[in-house]
Amino acid sequence: MKKKELRRMKPLYATPRMMELVRQDVGVQRETQYMYGNNVKYTEYEYNLYYRATVENNVLKVAVFTRKQMAAGEQMPQYEIYLSKEENTHLTYAVREGKWRTGKINTLDYDTIRLPYGASAKKPWVSETDKKKINEYMGTGNKEAKEAILTFQHEVAKDRLTKKYRSELEGIEAVMDVVPELPKDFDKWILDQGFINERYLIYRYGDKNNAALCTHCGKTVHLKEQPKHNQTTVCPACKSQARMKAWKKQKYLSDKKKIGIIQNLTDGSGYILRLFDCKLERKQENGYRLDFAGCWEQRRFKLDNRFVPIEYFEWGEYKSTGVMRWCHELNHGGYNWYYQDEECVLYTRNLKRLRKGTELQYVPVEVLFRHNPGRYSNPTDMLRNMLRHPQIEYLIKAGLYQLAWELAAGRGRDVVDWSKKKLWEAMKVTKEQMFFCIKINIGARGLEVLQIANEYRVSLTERQLRFFGTEIGPGLVGNLFQYGHTEKFHRYLEGLIQNKEKCGDYIDYLEDMEYLQIPPTEDVLFPRDFQQTHQRLALQRMEKEDAIRKMEIAEKDKLLQEMLPELKEIYRFEDEQFYMVLPTCKEDFNREGRENHNCVGGSYYDKMLKGQSCVMFLRKKEEPDKAFCTVEMNGERILQCRAVRNSEPPEEAKAFMGEFSKEVARRIRKQKNRLQITA
Repeated sequence: MKKKELRRMKPLYATPRMMELVRQDVGVQRETQYMYGNNVKYTEYEYNLYYRATVENNVLKVAVFTRKQMAAGEQMPQYEIYLSKEENTHLTYAVREGKWRTGKINTLDYDTIRLPYGASAKKPWVSETDKKKINEYMGTGNKEAKEAILTFQHEVAKDRLTKKYRSELEGIEAVMDVVPELPKDFDKWILDQGFINERYLIYRYGDKNNAALCTHCGKTVHLKEQPKHNQTTVCPACKSQARMKAWKKQKYLSDKKKIGIIQNLTDGSGYILRLFDCKLERKQENGYRLDFAGCWEQRRFKLDNRFVPIEYFEWGEYKSTGVMRWCHELNHGGYNWYYQDEECVLYTRNLKRLRKGTELQYVPVEVLFRHNPGRYSNPTDMLRNMLRHPQIEYLIKAGLYQLAWELAAGRGRDVVDWSKKKLWEAMKVTKEQMFFCIKINIGARGLEVLQIANEYRVSLTERQLRFFGTEIGPGLVGNLFQYGHTEKFHRYLEGLIQNKEKCGDYIDYLEDMEYLQIPPTEDVLFPRDFQQTHQRLALQRMEKEDAIRKMEIAEKDKLLQEMLPELKEIYRFEDEQFYMVLPTCKEDFNREGRENHNCVGGSYYDKMLKGQSCVMFLRKKEEPDKAFCTVEMNGERILQCRAVRNSEPPEEAKAFMGEFSKEVARRIRKQKNRLQITA
C-alpha cells in the first residue's frame, strides 16, 4: 500500500447518528470497590469508541472516533486504519498528529477517559452495515469489528516474523521434533507419587465417632484421638501420611505442583527436561473425589550429555503475534528478568533406563529419588553433582538417602572426605557409628554434629543427636561438648525450650561464663533461674569490657598527650577572627562529633595516634566553646574542613585555612632544614 494513495481515499467523518448517540449517552455514575485503598468514582458510558468502515480499491479503511472528541463537537476520527488482503499488510494514520504507525488496533493510544483499575471497557460501536463490510472483507463470518481486524493484524505479524525469524523458528522446531512422547503412565505417576504429600483425612467437625474419609484409599476410618484441623497423621487403613481437614473449614481442596521429567532426545544429541504445572482439585460436593484439574507443560530445557542446560524454551505468545507456540525465553518485564527455575518433583520411572551407558550407569539415581517422594529438587544440578562425585553411589546403596540427597544437591560437601576408600572413613566416623547413621538416615548437619562429638570424645544417642543437630547445629555444638555432661545438657535445654527460652541465649551465657573465667561447675552450667543468671553475667561482662576499654583509652590518651608538644609546634595558629585547637583526649573527639554532627569520634582518633593524619578543631575567637569546623590534615595538605553536618565552611574560614596551610608548609620546611643542619 502506498501512503499517498491511501490518503486520497474517501474521508470518513462522524455521522449525524453517531453524534446523536454521543449526546444521548449521559453515562452512569460508578464507584470501584477496592479491598485496600480509596474507592474511585467514575462515569461509565455505553460506548467510548465508534467505528466507520469503507472498502475502496480493494483496501479496507476503518475510521476510529472517540466519544470524548465527538462530545466536544469534533467529527474527525483519531485514527484511520488501512488493511489490504492482497498485500497482506496494514497501516494506521494518526489524523491529528499527521503521523503513520504500524501498531495493531489494540495497542493504539486512544483519547478516552481513563478507567480505574478493575473497571471493564465497553465494546466499540459500529453500525450493522459497516460490521458486515468488515467481516465480508476479512472473511470472518460475524465477528465483532475489533476482533476481526485484530485477527487479520495478528496473521500479518505472524507472517512477517516467520520470514524475519525463520532461522530461529527452524532451530526451535529442530529441537521440538526430537522430543519423545510422554510415558503412558505419566499422569498416573503424578497422582500416585507426584502428589504423595498432598493426601488428606476429611472429618466432620464435632463428630463424636471421630470418623474421617481418606482421600487416598477412599475408605472411612475411625481415629483414636480427637482430630485437629491441619494436623499431620497416618491413615489407619492405607498407612499413608495425611493431613486433617475439617468439613466446616474446608469445602474445597486445591493442590499445585511442578512436575518434571528428563528424557533422551530421539536424535541422541542430549536430554530434554520438561516442566509441567499440575493441579488437583477435591470438592466437598463430590465427596472429595480426586479431579485432575490440569497439567500444563510450560518450560523445557535442552541438556547436553552431562546434563548442562544449553537452551531454554517457554510456551507462550511468540513475539506479540498472537500465536501460542514454543519460544525461546520470554520477556517477563521488570529489569529484563525471565524465569528459568528448574525446581520440580522429578518423574522417576525412566531414570534407570536413562542412565544406562552413561557415567551414571552404576549410580542408582532412581533409588535416591524414590526414597524422597514428592520432594522438590533441581534435577540437573543433582545429576551433575553425581557425575562429579560418583562415590555418592556408595551412600545410596548403604541406605544413607538423606545424606546422599544433600550432597547431590550441593550441600554439606565438607562432611565427607572422598579421598578415603572405606565409607566410614570417608564419613569421618567409626564403623559402628556408620551403621548408626544408616539406621537413623542421617543428614549432613547431623553427621557434622557427630564428627564434632567424636573430636570431644562424647557419645550421643539417636535422640540427643537429633536434638543437638536441630536446635544447636554444628557451628555452636562444640560450646557444649567441651564440658561433657551430654545428657544433662540435653535435658536442661529441652526444659528451656518448654519454658519458651532460646538455645541461642544459652550459648551466649556459656560465652559470657568463659569470658569472665567462671569455673564450669554444674551449678554454673545448669542454673535454676536461667534468665536471671544470664542477665547478671551479661551485665558483669559489659562492666568488665567497659573497664578494659577505659584502660585502653587512658593509655592512648597518654600517648596522644606525648605527641602534642611536637604537633603544637607545627599546627598552632590564629588570626584576629579564628584559631586552631588540638584535641588532647578521646573525649575531645567524641564531643566534637556530637556537637558538629560528624563521624570524627570514630576511627580518626586511632588515625591520629598512628600518625596517618592530624585532626584539629577550628574555633571562632568570639565563641571559643562552640564547635565550628572540624579539620583533618596530612602535613600541610588539607584533607577535610567541614562545618556542621559535613557542610562546606564559610568563605572566611576557607581563606583562614589557606593561610594556615601556607604557614604549616613553611614550618615543616624549617623543621627539615634544622634537622639536616643538626645531622
